[in-house]
Amino acid sequence: MDFEKAKKAVIVASIFHDIGKFWQRAVRGNEGLSHSTLALESELCPEFGKYRHVLWTSEFFESFEKFFPIDVSEQLTDEVLDNVKNLSARHHKPSTPLHYIVQQADWLSSGMDRVKTADAQDEEIGAFREKRLISIFSYDRSGGGKNWVYNLTTLKPTDDVFPFEEKERVDLTGEYARLWVQFIEDFKNASVLGKHFNIWVGSILSILERYTWCIPSSTKDVPDVSLYDHLKTTSAIALALFYYHYATHSLNSIADIKDKGVKKFLFVVGDLSGIQDFIYSLSITNVKGASKILRARSFYLQAIVEMGVHYILNALGLSPVSVIMNAGGRFIILAPNLDTVKEKLKEIERRISKWLFDEFNGKISLNITYDVEVSGEDLMQDKFRNVLQEIQLSAERKKRRKFFELFGEGHNGFVLDKLYNELRRNGHCQICDENPGVKSLVDETGEAIKICRQCDTFLNLGRWLIESEAVSYTTGKIPGVNKSVELFEGLHFNLHKLDEINVTEDYYYIELFKIEEGFLYPVKFLANYVPVWRMEEKEIFNHIREIEQTFDKAANRVKTFGEIAEVGLVGRRNGEITKEGKAMLGILKADVDNLGSIFSGELGEEFTKHLSISKYVTLSRNMDFYFAGYLNHLLEEKYKNVYVVYSGGDDLVLVGEWKDIIEVAEKIYKKFREFTTWNRGITLSAGIALIGPRYPINRGILMADEFLEKSKGSEGKDSLTIFNTTVKWKLLPKLWEWRSYFEKWLTSTESKVKTTFMHRLLTYQRMAKDYYETKNPNGLRFTYLLKYDVARNIVERKGGRIVKGEEEMSKLFELVENNLKEEYKELWIALHIPIFYVLYKYRGKKLKGGQNG
Repeated sequence: MDFEKAKKAVIVASIFHDIGKFWQRAVRGNEGLSHSTLALESELCPEFGKYRHVLWTSEFFESFEKFFPIDVSEQLTDEVLDNVKNLSARHHKPSTPLHYIVQQADWLSSGMDRVKTADAQDEEIGAFREKRLISIFSYDRSGGGKNWVYNLTTLKPTDDVFPFEEKERVDLTGEYARLWVQFIEDFKNASVLGKHFNIWVGSILSILERYTWCIPSSTKDVPDVSLYDHLKTTSAIALALFYYHYATHSLNSIADIKDKGVKKFLFVVGDLSGIQDFIYSLSITNVKGASKILRARSFYLQAIVEMGVHYILNALGLSPVSVIMNAGGRFIILAPNLDTVKEKLKEIERRISKWLFDEFNGKISLNITYDVEVSGEDLMQDKFRNVLQEIQLSAERKKRRKFFELFGEGHNGFVLDKLYNELRRNGHCQICDENPGVKSLVDETGEAIKICRQCDTFLNLGRWLIESEAVSYTTGKIPGVNKSVELFEGLHFNLHKLDEINVTEDYYYIELFKIEEGFLYPVKFLANYVPVWRMEEKEIFNHIREIEQTFDKAANRVKTFGEIAEVGLVGRRNGEITKEGKAMLGILKADVDNLGSIFSGELGEEFTKHLSISKYVTLSRNMDFYFAGYLNHLLEEKYKNVYVVYSGGDDLVLVGEWKDIIEVAEKIYKKFREFTTWNRGITLSAGIALIGPRYPINRGILMADEFLEKSKGSEGKDSLTIFNTTVKWKLLPKLWEWRSYFEKWLTSTESKVKTTFMHRLLTYQRMAKDYYETKNPNGLRFTYLLKYDVARNIVERKGGRIVKGEEEMSKLFELVENNLKEEYKELWIALHIPIFYVLYKYRGKKLKGGQNG
């Protein structure tokens, strides 16, 4: 047997083993099947009329054979039936060891042993063309979840891919047919990548995700796993099984292949630590350059993780299908459980750790673990939850022992001596204030500064990212590619515009940052939106620019954080552009509550009882899609002055004009809850810090992190901390209702409310808060003091009739007179949030006929 040929055959066969389900649902009767394929029904189906989707799988290979990068009809072993086509189409009626590899992988992906289940009926019998994919998020702890489903549509980061509540079932054949035609066109076009097998596999995975993310892999029971996730995990398991049995010389034993008690699998986990300290380590003296550096640092860390993934895959001879999860600075790879694999991983870990230690003085580490050994039984639905817990514990143990192996073999752990001497000789970098300044340059402001080698890389990277649409990974620098950064072992990542990619080059891997029409390279969604000067902003440029340059030179330049802060001050008065108010930045940090425990029961007993590797992949992939894909699209479309520092996995950090950040925080929360079917067990918490545009951005992010922790510490989480106060998201509409009243009164010439009154109202709010929280009766004075204040200073009477302030009196008296009701207590405790909002918004602005409030 040619090992490499057989390996590629197993990958291709398992990726497409259930593609027939897609085609079968797109046609009526036996449409699409040739006479020769129909004649194979008794050979391919375990019972006549059962599992007939395999006929369309077989037809798929027959019809599109020339578009594969390998010969799908070539005999692989001494067995006549061992070719790609049969490995794929005979997984329900296997006859050779390689057939059984795909069959067992299919079962293990679902976490089911069909020999032990009452699977007497084909899952495709009945109204299988009417069943939509149910959202993995729709499990409810109470057991009373609604039927949230997806439309049959291509994957794109818009509201079109959000789940909706199904009211009735309809025949979906036409929708399947439309998708199938588009899928086939893209599949055939991807053949141009066939000379690079791994890139072709990555492209196929992206195409399958685009078209089959919304297709249920099975319409039996609860159809909550997409066909895409089932195909990918089946292929990962099949490849690991093939490797294991080939290496242990048991590939000819069907009994050994079917044995689920042996620990054949190894979960390789990579976890990047030190992310926050690395991204946010900026000098307090360089505020203007921060907008370029932050995004570059974040992307650089993601590139380290990506390169680590591909480095491991290449060293072990695995494939992109082997990556079970890769998001939020963590990856999980499924490998065969072999001593040779562990030895290679030990050396890989040592090399990566040594480079990171020497390059960053131990500040960041990629913690790689490979001690979670798993059997087929462990992948069953009633046990896989334990595997996830083992993976988490393994990662946590490793994080506490990072670089331990290096120190054990005598690697120099005393980095400070060398660093100290270099700092004395060269001085500090004026950007990060940590590394030696080895290069002089003139920044955009015309100021001469000294920077370190790393910050020089990040300045270039920040500039390249604005115009880049793809990243490639190569072993060595590609001639003619200028946007290239070297990592470890001579490995490089290179940034490209789409028309700069040359398919004849020896790329190890390529990834697009989003789906691009007409381009079929692998896609990994990346939230990389940053505000730049756009042509329609030419008129306001001179009013808020921080850097002395013409607009032609500034066009498409990343806005400084100072410029972002000032955007919200620009307005028009009498046809002229004006700038009023106080410039401030908002920094938003948010992440999903209790993500780890979601797999331990937060979604209910039904979810955890049936948790499988494919369900896990579906859940984690969807979560990352929201933060890395959908959120980036949302900002590009509606919040063009919000800057993504990082967004992916299950968390985010955004910077923007403070009012925009408050608005976008609530929008992100609402859309996330909609995306996750309003599930009570899946919520989001956030913290917002407000800072001046000259305040060090890294310190502002740390403040936002502290506020996020306050939100996490509140009962039930699901909270926002803003103006140093934690509130439940559900209270915000009421607070914003009061904000509307305050803004209306402050800006209306018909109202006597001024900012001086708002400051007094703030005093009453503090008294009320003190009363509710300490029961100090002195605080109750807020009730009559506010009434007296309103009656004297806000209400105007003439002839015994109120001519001004009637609405103000009515609304404010309502607050006082209902102060013992729970909903009004909550309102009083947080009322300073809308008060602060309007005071900040109108600080320095001329109100009511040109008078300051």
